[in-house]
Amino acid sequence: MLKRVLLALAILILVIYSFVCWSLSGRVLFPNSSIEKTKSTIARYWGTTYEASLENMPSSTDFAVETRDGLTLNGKYYTTSDSSTCAIIFPHGWGAIWADMLKYVPVFSDCNCDYVMYDHRAHGNSEGTYATGGIKEADDLWKITDWVTETKKFEYSNIGWIGSSWGAATALIAASGSKNVGFVIADSPFQDWNSAVFERAIKDYGKGINLIAPGVMQLVSFRAGIDHEENSPINKASGIDEPVLLIHSKGDKQTSSTQSLNISRNLNPATSQFYHTEWGNDHVMDVINNKEEYRQYVNDFLSKNAPQFLRSGD
Repeated sequence: MLKRVLLALAILILVIYSFVCWSLSGRVLFPNSSIEKTKSTIARYWGTTYEASLENMPSSTDFAVETRDGLTLNGKYYTTSDSSTCAIIFPHGWGAIWADMLKYVPVFSDCNCDYVMYDHRAHGNSEGTYATGGIKEADDLWKITDWVTETKKFEYSNIGWIGSSWGAATALIAASGSKNVGFVIADSPFQDWNSAVFERAIKDYGKGINLIAPGVMQLVSFRAGIDHEENSPINKASGIDEPVLLIHSKGDKQTSSTQSLNISRNLNPATSQFYHTEWGNDHVMDVINNKEEYRQYVNDFLSKNAPQFLRSGD
């Protein structure tokens, strides 16, 4: 009798464990993104509105790019002038859409660049069921970049990337490949997918969540058809040849700035810069609350490592 009770209890625990892991893996894989959500974020945190953010933007055209696995990514190409000499691509963060990257545009006021914004797979108007944390998105970023070189005739050296949070991690993973762009700016990336997910989960559910972390991430890999351990900017950093600027606030309550500090130790010190800001801002809010200081950091970085992007470097 006791054996039957213990067996039934073990089965029940296994069922509960599997159910919880499955549910949490869904939260990892399915982003909640929409234009309405982004408009609300802009109004709440930026001190402006979506409509006002678009007023100073140049004219745009819609574009679509097909991924390696046959999904369609949709975006907007902003042409700043007929004499643009470069292009900047803006991979956004988890659960956001292209419009979340409008906050970075003023940073490049001293550049003569076009702006390329798009929705990641499974986000906004792009196709896809699962997001993969940066693994397939890194290849998607290169697909967007290749499209720019082919249709707009910019050299790779005249294309730069600025990523926000999960988009920053995506840019770092992509930069570790065999091709090079002109620069990478990574604002508040995570060091690996497990850290990104469970650092926040511990805050929400307590340290006990670590007991099911392996099961959750194995289901993430199984459901998305990837190996979650490949999503590791900290491991990819040593293979990056492009100049890299890392920016991360010490006041970040969502993704610890220690993760960027760890990434920075694996980057080439001759071509990378890490600003560990102490302005008291939360996650990716430096560019909102300290606009001028942020812009100066970027200008100093470009002046040293990629002057072709600045008007003074033409």
